[in-house]
Amino acid sequence: MPSTSGSSAATAKSAAAAKITIKSFAYQVPASVKPGAKITVTNADNVNHTVTSDTAGLFNAVIPSNGGSATITAPTKPGKYPFHCKYHANMHGTLVVS
Repeated sequence: MPSTSGSSAATAKSAAAAKITIKSFAYQVPASVKPGAKITVTNADNVNHTVTSDTAGLFNAVIPSNGGSATITAPTKPGKYPFHCKYHANMHGTLVVS
């Protein structure tokens, strides 16, 4: 039985880990998220950023500066989804849905 509760704890931890942090003009992205997961994006920088899918319409959020946050929803199909910041051309990341 202990392994069952361990699995539940691991599942809960994975669900809780659905977050992206923006710090020093870079995205810190989880290794992967579940299809359709709600992802909290937090911005530690002192300027606004976005999390904008390279594929139009999948997800797009403006994240306010200085600890601001927003929530995006992961696509429902497994795959790799590149994204960028509309305001800063050097900022890119990839959301892995599995």
